Amino acid sequence: MNKIMNFFHKGEVGEPPWDYYFLQNLPEGEYPRYLAKLFYLNTGEKLPLRHGVIDKRKCKTFNQKIQWLKLYGVRPLMRDCTDKIKVRDYVKEKIGEEYLKPVLQVIPKESHETMRCHCEQVNDNLGLARQSTLKSEHTMDCHADNKMPPSARNDRLLKDVTTYFEQINWDKLPNAFVIKTNHGCKWQYIIKDKNLFLQNKRLFDEVKQNITGWLEQDYSFWNGFEMQYRNIEPKLIIEEFLGNEKEIPQETEVYCFNGIPKIIKKVHNDIPDKLTMYDENFNCIDLKFLEKEFLVDTPIDELTKQTIDLSMKLCIKNPSPQLSPARGEGELFKFVRIDWLIYQNKIYFNEMTFTPNSGLIPFDRNWNKKLGSYLEI
Repeated sequence: MNKIMNFFHKGEVGEPPWDYYFLQNLPEGEYPRYLAKLFYLNTGEKLPLRHGVIDKRKCKTFNQKIQWLKLYGVRPLMRDCTDKIKVRDYVKEKIGEEYLKPVLQVIPKESHETMRCHCEQVNDNLGLARQSTLKSEHTMDCHADNKMPPSARNDRLLKDVTTYFEQINWDKLPNAFVIKTNHGCKWQYIIKDKNLFLQNKRLFDEVKQNITGWLEQDYSFWNGFEMQYRNIEPKLIIEEFLGNEKEIPQETEVYCFNGIPKIIKKVHNDIPDKLTMYDENFNCIDLKFLEKEFLVDTPIDELTKQTIDLSMKLCIKNPSPQLSPARGEGELFKFVRIDWLIYQNKIYFNEMTFTPNSGLIPFDRNWNKKLGSYLEI
């Protein structure tokens, strides 16, 4: 801790952990300082600041550049592609509807401005939402300038999202499905037996409470100011579950830097955390983001190769022989990881991730610098 406090003057930004309510009430001008401390605590890297903002000229590693993108690199298209519902329109336009997973229900169907109250939401560090009446003397009341009575305010702010779970039409759902929110990461439940789930009141109530809590929150303040999640209208989306007793989908992740797929990650299903990592020339490489990951060398298959071509089409404006993505021509995103599922010899788009692990996971220093050299911000 002494090493940390030598880098951050004692008392300058307070002591971690900072809860969800505290972070979402920070003035935006304070984001860089808090992010710098969070970054150092997680990675051991220093985030270069100059006059209270991240100095992109001094950002060299992949993790450092992801921090800059989180605060300053978000564009409307990124936010639309982070939204798990809106991104479907983008994918349909760019590569075709045949790559989309079947959607069973979206709640609500129509878009409307939804006001969310954050003032009594905290992160319990287990990924579950819970209510708290505790308020810190150092935090602001998000309703300070609102003259409405408290009961009327709460009703107006929360009445929409709190009814979303109740609007699910269970009768029209198959036995297995995935229920998730569109505005966060890993905010989902996989239901493999609908009847058992509906009969288990304890589990049903737990899922309802957690999903409703997620709908009331802004994911951008959960894991280090991932601003592409900010102000996405929260909805529920229920998708068809891909998988059966004999086969589960193969996961593939394609890391695209300035429009160019440079790293491919193939997940093997027979052993947890068993991976193969490839470079753009399909050579196996020794890149690991997590220590527990187990790398194996296997030749790249044709379906995985197809995900690379599809990823490039999602990364540049109008793919054509006249454009050179290597020179950044027509790029839509500085960085994006595009995730795919391969199931029964068919490729399905899964999601687009612009700040993987929020750039807060320490990994090999040499690879951190190498990936950073791929990314121009």
